[in-house]
Amino acid sequence: MNAKYSKFSPRRVAAIAALALGVAVTAYAMPPRDGESCSPGAGMPEQHMSRGFKAMTQLHDNLKLDAKQEALWKEAENAQKDGMTGMRDRFRQHHDEIQALLDKPGADLRAVAKRMDEFKAEGQKLHEASRDRWLTVYDTLNAEQKEQARQFFKSKLDGMGHHDQRGRGRG
Repeated sequence: MNAKYSKFSPRRVAAIAALALGVAVTAYAMPPRDGESCSPGAGMPEQHMSRGFKAMTQLHDNLKLDAKQEALWKEAENAQKDGMTGMRDRFRQHHDEIQALLDKPGADLRAVAKRMDEFKAEGQKLHEASRDRWLTVYDTLNAEQKEQARQFFKSKLDGMGHHDQRGRGRG
């Protein structure tokens, strides 16, 4: 019976846990697959961000904003771009911090997990702040513009659904 349990020494358990946390950090850096976020986040390939900005430019042009709306749009757009750049920098810093913690012998995996949770909460706050800026723009739109925005986002969401369904058959 002892031989059976000797496979799971404390060192082996710690190594497996560290590996699992490493996979979790990598997965966190990937963009969400279930549409949980409408804006590009840390880890999203530059090509996808570029497509997102092009689509938003198309919406912007179609809305024909007045001066007040235009100023709010530019503010939200610039804040989002700055936020994404800052998030990439914070992710790199966070990754290095987690790696340094895991490189230490006897690393406390609870402390590592707590730090990862703190980083995720920080990212969520930044996402919410960006969303709120865009909703401020939305609040200034007239009924026709709001309908255009609704149709735009509906078409994007519908497109993501078709993409997910095509990808499910593979693998």
